[in-house]
Amino acid sequence: MAQICRNCNVAFEIPSEDLKIYEHFEVPQPTQCPLCRMQRRMAFRNERNLYKRKCDFSGRDILSLYPPDSKYKIYDQKEWWSDAWDAVTYGRDFDFNKPFFQQFEDLLVVVPRINLQNRQNENSDYCNDTNDMKNSYLCFNSEQAANFYYTNSAGIGSDCMDLFWSLQIELCYECSKCMGAYHCFWCFNCSGISDCYFCRDLIGCKNCFGCIGLRQKEYCVFNKQMKREDYEDFIKNFSFSHADVEKAKAEFAELCLRVPHRNLEMSNCENSQGDYLTNCKNCVDCFDIMESENCRYIWDGLAVNSYDCFNAGYESSFLYECVGVYRSNNMKFCDKSQVSNDLAYCDYCFNCHDCFGCVGLRYKQYCVLNKQYSKEEYEKLLPKIIEKMEADGEFGEFFPIRLSPFGYNDTLANWYFPLTREEALKKGYKWNDYVAPKIGMKTMSAKDLPQKIEQVGESVCTEIIECEGDKKLFRIIPQELAFYRKHKLPLPHFCPDCRHEKRKRQMNPRKLYGRKCGKCGVDMVTTYPPDSSNAHSTSLRVYCEKCYLAAIY
Repeated sequence: MAQICRNCNVAFEIPSEDLKIYEHFEVPQPTQCPLCRMQRRMAFRNERNLYKRKCDFSGRDILSLYPPDSKYKIYDQKEWWSDAWDAVTYGRDFDFNKPFFQQFEDLLVVVPRINLQNRQNENSDYCNDTNDMKNSYLCFNSEQAANFYYTNSAGIGSDCMDLFWSLQIELCYECSKCMGAYHCFWCFNCSGISDCYFCRDLIGCKNCFGCIGLRQKEYCVFNKQMKREDYEDFIKNFSFSHADVEKAKAEFAELCLRVPHRNLEMSNCENSQGDYLTNCKNCVDCFDIMESENCRYIWDGLAVNSYDCFNAGYESSFLYECVGVYRSNNMKFCDKSQVSNDLAYCDYCFNCHDCFGCVGLRYKQYCVLNKQYSKEEYEKLLPKIIEKMEADGEFGEFFPIRLSPFGYNDTLANWYFPLTREEALKKGYKWNDYVAPKIGMKTMSAKDLPQKIEQVGESVCTEIIECEGDKKLFRIIPQELAFYRKHKLPLPHFCPDCRHEKRKRQMNPRKLYGRKCGKCGVDMVTTYPPDSSNAHSTSLRVYCEKCYLAAIY
């Protein structure tokens, strides 16, 4: 069934099998294409932009996802979770003379919001959306780790820095999509590796430098086998200066052009299609998900029988149009609501069930717009509200973008669907124009940093450094300097945000394309764009799974 996206005006198909899903969730067919729906959801998630401001409960200085000029009421985590206030006190009657989203927006503005979301952390204040972290700094969406710095979507490890999408990892730096790695640096899409540098697509390898596509290998340099003593001499004599590191990256990039690349990254999957899928069944148009079944249009998740979600799942099933929903079931159109069941159009509700259009509730049931009802009253009122929303053309749509509490430039939507300020405002998104007060300290350019870590003194931790990329100011913290010295690594020339962006760009676009296998010519689906819009992609040798496995193994 063909539709025209209400947002981008591009035609998109609704597969016949999707119609059964919409019937199950009792929702109408979507009016936006899958990518526009994802962009809308992601505009509700600020993960890594932090601000100093006052707590609206205590007046104390706090760190927050919301800038000081935000119109929302922000409470520190301890106060937000305390019994000193109750979101039910903000409850109001449903007004059948007003659109639902207007009433929900009015509620959204007055109910206090939590500044950050961290649980059971120790000495890890400058983090967000983290659990069980110890002695960590500027980590996001990470858990179960100690001495982590500048990580995103990483965990189960210790003593690492600058990670993205990596688990079970120790003593590693600048690694992305690495599962099971020890003492590795500048590695991407590897598993079960140790003592590797500048590597990609390795499995079960150790002591490799600048290698790609190897399996169970050791003592290799740029895919050439070496004797152990020769390899050890090579590593010993490599200076790890900033210039030599950049030279090694460039040489490795040239090697990547000559080695086959797999069309899709999937492991132990059945009847599935997407990129970076692990142990999945019947999952289509999904990206970066694991242990999932019967899903479609899911990014960053772990779910069952779920559609159209971002960063959702884990012990969850039957989620539809949700963001940041975990350990929950039968949830529709919810943002950051967890350990709950049977919620719809709820925001930041925890341990709740049978609620509709609520904000900030904890351990509640049978509530509408934060007002408490009896079970009988709730079940009588809810169909009338849905009928009203259907008549207004509201039901079945995720929250309108004007309801996002964040500026578009602060959200993950801007990472995956970048817009200028003018473009975002024209589309109806908000934009955060807040500018933090200037530090008033002397800065130095990253270009002037010493080339080798042996040349760096303790005073570097007092310097304010200007990033070579976006010109943001950043600092080197003492723990970071100790890490570089221990592993003989050069100081970074880019701020944490630019470094994260570079790691994220190693991954292909989250979009499926038709393309012919570079070996046998068969038609295949891949995330490598086939046209000239991506010169790097068109110059790569992209193989179908059969040809790739024959070439690699």
